Amino acid sequence: MNITKQNFKKTILVGAIAISVAAFTGCSESANSSTADTTTPTEVQTTVQATEGTTKSDTANESFDLKSLHTCKENADDDLVGTWQITSGEGSQYESFYYMFNGDGKSILISGTSGYFGSYTYGTDDNSNPTFTTKLVFGLNGTYTYKLSEDKKTAELTNTDTKAVSTLKKADNPDFIPTPDKDASIDDKLVGCWMSESGEYLCFDESGIMYQNLFDYMFAYSNYTASEGKIVSTYTTSDQKTTDKYTYSVDGGTLTLNNDTYSRISFSDLK
Repeated sequence: MNITKQNFKKTILVGAIAISVAAFTGCSESANSSTADTTTPTEVQTTVQATEGTTKSDTANESFDLKSLHTCKENADDDLVGTWQITSGEGSQYESFYYMFNGDGKSILISGTSGYFGSYTYGTDDNSNPTFTTKLVFGLNGTYTYKLSEDKKTAELTNTDTKAVSTLKKADNPDFIPTPDKDASIDDKLVGCWMSESGEYLCFDESGIMYQNLFDYMFAYSNYTASEGKIVSTYTTSDQKTTDKYTYSVDGGTLTLNNDTYSRISFSDLK
């Protein structure tokens, strides 16, 4: 078993459960801290292969921006493209959540510095009203009829099953990536992007931000430090703060993290 990925998934899922509980009991002001060494889920997803002709030295020295991984593309035919928050009605208890619809059918629920992937589509109901269907773990999950304000910055969604109404407001420049620690220790050999044979990938930038993605099911942005063969990373899910600790070594284009092996890839292969 892959200890790194299993516990990462476990801590994210625990955070998801905590979010669900907090939604009905009120969000806690205190942050919990735990230590984990992450493990492989049983399902194996499609791996991303490094671009042909891209050398290990090229990928080791490339510059990249982790903020560009989750952005919305312009799509005039996508009424709800963008990032939203529920301001009133059903789901308003999840007031700190962001809901991103990326303009290409992928929805993302963002909580703290973590995210959960889903999907969305458009259609019509029996009365030819436009409908919006999204599959996410909390807040927005189902089929809705919708109305947009003239400036398209407010949306009213009505669940076609329950008739419950949710009012959404577009969020300007949502910030779900942590601020780098000024005193973070960075190992130049570690900086870059890495992928396992099972399809998990990691990115370490030179400012002290780590990105971990489990098979396009969930992700987390973390602050990290790396020195003397040890990594410490911290990310948040809702009010919960989680600290993961790893041992690592880099040998050319191979990263060993705890007992797991990753190959260096280009950042461009992740987009």
